[in-house]
Amino acid sequence: MLDLTPKRINNFCFTAYNNGVEEITITQNGFDGAYMSYLYKKVRERFSFLPATCDLETDGEYAEIAFRTEREYCSYVRRFAEENMADIIAVGYKYGFFKKRLALPLLSPFQRYLLCTALVAADYRDDKSYARKRFQGEGKYSLDGVFHFRLRELQRRWEGIAQYVPSDMSVASLDGFLEFLTEDGEGKLYLKGGKVYDEDYRPLTKSALTGTTSAIGEILLGCAKRIYCFGETDRETTAFLRKYYGANAVFC
Repeated sequence: MLDLTPKRINNFCFTAYNNGVEEITITQNGFDGAYMSYLYKKVRERFSFLPATCDLETDGEYAEIAFRTEREYCSYVRRFAEENMADIIAVGYKYGFFKKRLALPLLSPFQRYLLCTALVAADYRDDKSYARKRFQGEGKYSLDGVFHFRLRELQRRWEGIAQYVPSDMSVASLDGFLEFLTEDGEGKLYLKGGKVYDEDYRPLTKSALTGTTSAIGEILLGCAKRIYCFGETDRETTAFLRKYYGANAVFC
């Protein structure tokens, strides 16, 4: 789990302010601070080359990210930030919703993790697109505000899905759902050294938004048809791939 203790992180690249500087502000109140830490890291790493400042402030209950840069760059930063805020909603908030809503006493903690992550992955693209449209193009963003007031329809959809999951769901039913999900995948992913990469060899990190950074979670969220594994793969991940991906998991 990403850690976010009260602190202030400042100025990864400093420039003097002038009239051409704009600020993009993102706040969160009352939800897991790991989401803001994830977003801060993404924005900071992506735009570390810009003449800009990126600050993260938190008191443990409220967190704020403020990104300041020259006006000509702001549209790029805003689009990237919105992309990752949509991931926070479509992965982090949705996973938390199902984790809280579904008791699933017949499944082990790991099996519950697989099911909740698979439920997130099943509609990931649609959920992300829907969420992004609800806050696109703004200068100031409130993650919890958007979730509570602009995404009620999305929450109703999630509730409808949760109602279809039986409280006595068995391992056999979980296996059937995972097999269906993996058979319906598209494209390919690469696994090496415990890390998962997309088709353009970019590292994937969305599983951190579930509170558990794992190759298995990343593979499920990647919604791919084939997985190419290079080098040693840990026993748990190997067993998962052989069980649910079969011949579509290639060990090189």
